[in-house]
Amino acid sequence: MATAFDDLAFDYDRSFTHTELGARLRAFVWQRCDVLFRDGQIVLELGCGTGEDAVRLARAGVRVVAIDPAERMLEAARAKVARADIAPIEFHRLAMQAAPQHFAGRRFDGVLSNFGAINCVDDIPALIRGLASLCAPEGRLLWVVMGRYVPWEWVWYGLRGQPRRAFRRLAADGIDWRGIRVRYPTPGTVSAWLRPFFRIDRIAPLGFFLPPSYAGGWLERSPRMLDCLCTLERCAQHSATFAACADHFMIEATRRTR
Repeated sequence: MATAFDDLAFDYDRSFTHTELGARLRAFVWQRCDVLFRDGQIVLELGCGTGEDAVRLARAGVRVVAIDPAERMLEAARAKVARADIAPIEFHRLAMQAAPQHFAGRRFDGVLSNFGAINCVDDIPALIRGLASLCAPEGRLLWVVMGRYVPWEWVWYGLRGQPRRAFRRLAADGIDWRGIRVRYPTPGTVSAWLRPFFRIDRIAPLGFFLPPSYAGGWLERSPRMLDCLCTLERCAQHSATFAACADHFMIEATRRTR
């Protein structure tokens, strides 16, 4: 897994983070981070990538422990921290499924994972069981997961005569990507996995009206259309139905006390 994401590290911010669409999508996540995670809390970030979310949390006074399996992603993240006027961030080169054992005995006030990192985990229910032992009672969880049913993807690749790519997420056991098995659970499936340990608080779409990043280059030239789609996306935030048909969905949960 590390090699696949090492290869993406150099270009990730240019091709996504620093695009207009990428910034708008991330802003929806940050709005929820501001609600869930508070100054002084300790938050574990799973799959931190180039550190964009970790830096944002640290600027808000959150103490961040961030993990990623790709050393080049972590190098980019550390460089951002060095340039920012923020408290140090604790970085670990670590696969997500290894986090429960690695951090055994520690307690976190929250767990964040953004933009589909969770989809690369082989056994998500096992990860959840492990995270439950790390998460403080009433601790908050925010995951942004790549969805299974994505009309944008069907249309985008369908019009280009690529039906296998259009419907790739429907494969029962996911797809192979750069040597990684990527799976696409539905919001209902992820909720069922979480419920033994967490109370589900909110499910919202991220990319129902807004297109996936690979299909959004044209929006760089159409700021008015981007504004319009963002307005529609904002209106869709209270709909679990839209979440089931979005490029990503956001799921928020609270650690049960018993």
